[in-house]
Amino acid sequence: MLLGLRISNVAVIEEVEVAFGAGLTVLTGETGAGKSILVDSLGLLLGGRADADVIRAGCEEASVEGVFARTPVLASRLEELGLPDLGDEVLVRRVLGRTGRGKVYVNGALVTVGVLTKLTRGAVDIAGQHEHVSLFDPGLHRVLLDRYGAVEAPLAAYFGEYSALREVDARMEALGGDEAKVRERAEFLRFQLDEIARIDPEPGEDARLDAERKRLSSAEKLKRHAAEAELLVSGEEPSAVETVGRALGLVHEAVKCDASLTPVAQALSTALSELEEARRRLNRYVEGLESDPNRLADVEERLDGLKRLCRKHGASLEGVLKKRGEIEAELGTLENRQEVLEELAAERRRVEERARKAAAVLSRARSASALEFSAQVREGLGHLAMGKAAFEVRVTPGEVLRPDGLDEVEFFFSANPGEPARPLAKVASGGEASRLLLALKRALADSDRGGCYILDEADAGVSGAIADVVGRMIKEVSGHRQVLCITHLPQVAAYADAHLLIRKAVKGERTVSQVTVLEAGAERTRELARMMSGVEVTREALGAAEALVRSAHRALASPRARGREVGPEGTPRGRLRRTA
Repeated sequence: MLLGLRISNVAVIEEVEVAFGAGLTVLTGETGAGKSILVDSLGLLLGGRADADVIRAGCEEASVEGVFARTPVLASRLEELGLPDLGDEVLVRRVLGRTGRGKVYVNGALVTVGVLTKLTRGAVDIAGQHEHVSLFDPGLHRVLLDRYGAVEAPLAAYFGEYSALREVDARMEALGGDEAKVRERAEFLRFQLDEIARIDPEPGEDARLDAERKRLSSAEKLKRHAAEAELLVSGEEPSAVETVGRALGLVHEAVKCDASLTPVAQALSTALSELEEARRRLNRYVEGLESDPNRLADVEERLDGLKRLCRKHGASLEGVLKKRGEIEAELGTLENRQEVLEELAAERRRVEERARKAAAVLSRARSASALEFSAQVREGLGHLAMGKAAFEVRVTPGEVLRPDGLDEVEFFFSANPGEPARPLAKVASGGEASRLLLALKRALADSDRGGCYILDEADAGVSGAIADVVGRMIKEVSGHRQVLCITHLPQVAAYADAHLLIRKAVKGERTVSQVTVLEAGAERTRELARMMSGVEVTREALGAAEALVRSAHRALASPRARGREVGPEGTPRGRLRRTA
């Protein structure tokens, strides 16, 4: 749910801060007052495309901030994306710069627009006044049906089998093509394998050779230093061995008088033994250390060959050894190509059979959902004075397996009794499509994961007695989802839980949009009267507005409204009634 929105320097909006609650909030005002700017600004918080032209003239940057209730879905996405989780609210801020560079913050952390899109995906459903155009696209119909029918389990089961089928196809394709390409690939692999085999590297060989190269290239220096160290330990001059030996003799004499020096004597004795051992090792090291230019040349040549091999394959020595195994496996497969293809063909038949069975299960689930969905949309159309309209969702299984199954899904509609239902794009007028959109939103209200609907004049094309029914339907949807509705229909505004008035004003010789919260009673009634009569609010318009408010209250107090089950926070709960 959207809890609040703050907009700075966007188009004609200088500074606006709005809080939103549950239920239905309507936004009204004259055309051009800035109502849709609020919706467009919210779209920026959902990862929408940013255009520097929306920045208010004379300003270098614009910003939009939104506060969302932290739902379990948002909480899991915050964790998945590695973003701070600050508790019950999620704060999103987007800044647009005149130069085209912008910044996005989530709970204070700087993120990309892509991360923002992943976080807020589905949190808010924006239905613009022209969204009914998208209903004409059959490609959307399957998505809507799947959303309604909650077919995640059969769809996931099918997609698993389909993915396995695609994997087998990829393996067969790798072995496919004409024989010339297969032979060319095999020859290339043999060349790579022979190149590695000529050098025949061993695991860790490069590290061992590098250590040996360092030792051989420094042989004279090492021999000189080791010999000098040996002299210092036990040479003709007073050496370390001689000095420690003399100290040990003196301490032994002292121990005869004071036994507390025994540990010192033991330590000196150990030191003397260690020095003797060090002398012997240094002696052996000096005697065994020889300068060998030929061996040094061999080591450097071998190291150079190993490095060239690693550079060519773009890997470490361990990576080259691993690649040798992969090349051997692929070459073996190519050399036994026909046998492998026959095995893969048999495996493909088995996997395809499983995929088609899973697709059939998915088709049955969709067909069952289509009947229920069609009935509920027809019920909604009946409320909108289109009770004689025909609406059906046709699920037609095909033959070709696709990522979403076998089915073609399309909406069919007829507004006139006796006329056969035809594809939606060919028969629905603008006004009919608007009402159909509302009926679909009502049917989908309980299956949508988003916590908020934004209806930006989605009731366009509706007038007269139908407008009151539209208001009741939007109000019903708001019992399941937070709804923000931009409308020019007083019949819709009369059902609002909260009413925001957007209007233009002049501030410092500049036009700005302002948002005013209208209190229930005279303020709302006067705005409804303005929506009815225009600029001049007449006594008759005020009376009609009062009657409209009373009518809305009676509709909400009807037995049907009172009979809805209420959740612990006062909002209706449970699925919308699904009857034909």
